[in-house]
Amino acid sequence: MAQHEVHKTIALIDTEIRGKATGSPIELAGRLCMSVRMLYFYIDMMTSLGAEIFFSKETNSFLYEEDGYFKDGIRWIVTSKVRASK
Repeated sequence: MAQHEVHKTIALIDTEIRGKATGSPIELAGRLCMSVRMLYFYIDMMTSLGAEIFFSKETNSFLYEEDGYFKDGIRWIVTSKVRASK
C-alpha cells in the first residue's frame, strides 16, 4: 500500500471521528469501503501516532480523548487538553 494512500485514509477516518458521528465500526468501515479488521488496523496506527481513541456506546461513535486532529494524515496535533467524557 502506498504511503500517500495510508495518509489519505487516516485523514478520512480523522474527519469522521472529529464529526463525532462515525456510527458503529461496521457502519464506518462500510462507508470507507474497507473491512472492520482494516478499520481497526488504522485505528491502532492512529493510536500509535499519539491519538487516544475510544468507542462510545452512548454516542455510537469513535471519539478522541483529547481535542485534536491529524495534520497531513500522519502527525497528531492536540488542540485542547480537555478530556472527552466516556
